[in-house]
Amino acid sequence: MSISLRSFRKSLVVASALLLLTLGVNSPLVAQSTYTAQLTGVVSDVSGAVIPGAKVTLTDEATNVASNRATNDRGIYVFTGIRPASYSIRVEAPNLATQERKNLTLAVSQQATLNFALSPASFNVTVTVTEQAALLDTGNATLGSDVTNEYVRDIPLPNRSMFGLVFLAGGVTETAGQGTQDSYPAGTNFVSNGQRNATAEIRVDGALTSAPEQGEGATTNTYYQPSVEIVQEFKVENNSFSSEYGNNGGTVVNIVLKEGGNKFHGSGWWFGQRSALDANEFFQNAQGIPKPDHARDQYGFSLGGPIRKDKTFFFADFEALRQNDPLKIDAFVPTALERQGDFRSSLQPIFNPFIVAPPDPINGHRLRAPFTVPNVIDATLIDPIGQKIINLYPQPTDPNASLTGPNYHKSILNKTTGHQFDIKVDHHFTDKNRLSARYSN
Repeated sequence: MSISLRSFRKSLVVASALLLLTLGVNSPLVAQSTYTAQLTGVVSDVSGAVIPGAKVTLTDEATNVASNRATNDRGIYVFTGIRPASYSIRVEAPNLATQERKNLTLAVSQQATLNFALSPASFNVTVTVTEQAALLDTGNATLGSDVTNEYVRDIPLPNRSMFGLVFLAGGVTETAGQGTQDSYPAGTNFVSNGQRNATAEIRVDGALTSAPEQGEGATTNTYYQPSVEIVQEFKVENNSFSSEYGNNGGTVVNIVLKEGGNKFHGSGWWFGQRSALDANEFFQNAQGIPKPDHARDQYGFSLGGPIRKDKTFFFADFEALRQNDPLKIDAFVPTALERQGDFRSSLQPIFNPFIVAPPDPINGHRLRAPFTVPNVIDATLIDPIGQKIINLYPQPTDPNASLTGPNYHKSILNKTTGHQFDIKVDHHFTDKNRLSARYSN
């Protein structure tokens, strides 16, 4: 059975596959999911001797879900399949002071290293570090830029499209004439590292949401563009990334959506534009055409929170769009004389279709006969039905226009409406297994 990708673009339902993230692996050589992070390090004492069997606990600060690891015989701990978020990490070992670090931020596809050196403790001592420097991505050679939620939330975006933020990444430039609109068809019309435009691979929570345009092959359609309010962060990877990304022309945009936590949190928004704040288009103003009406309303809400504390969480959002865009029409319409059959002002001669001369004996060409008055249709040959049809065209707004230029100019409103929503549920079975399900329309 063949299913057209275009039908998905018209009425889109993206149901991300249920993602089972298995975390319990004790080797640093582990394959990563397409968007999750990895954290590894060595636990030693102040003399540099490694500590096997130390207990390392990584806790998501929003959900309070904890994962535990024990260091191996080389003092190494490894956490894989970590969802990008803010964490606290705690290291414990017998007869040594416990260390805890908070506000540890892990980003999309990051492979970070964090080492600990534990000091002896003659009594129960816990060292807590609340200010944590950003972790370096030392685990791979991928070049890319992580765009965090502060940028997504605070930077003004044309049409509230987060894809305009890809220009914050190095090596990404606009396609001529497009700017930050990037609408081929939803955010892929940019050039990265010399690759042709519209070839980027777009992933949402690890699920591929882009595919080649049918009939065009080398260009990419994006079939789902999440609302800005549900985007936690994204990473533009444009060099030396893993072989797991094999469906693109040189750039991967990895998007991570928000997740609910133990506390309810949400937002509401409305973005509006009105013609009173617009300037008239230069050529319309020169032609005396008044400024057209224009209105854009984009509004919605988001809400996340617990279903069962420390176990099950939800996040949902809804966004609606109502937009009236001015559309300028420059066209050729029949003049008053042409509606009566008089085409003498036209550059193109017309002929009587009912009179055809015999073929020329030399070249076989047939000569067409002019009307009684050249370029004026005989009154008896004008079809009354055809004349009614031609009069359905509007009258010229510029009757003195040149023969080569449009004689009709008008601005109308192009009305657009739409809505979209997401429902996301995350459940933590154990510290090593998590189930995430998302339905987007």
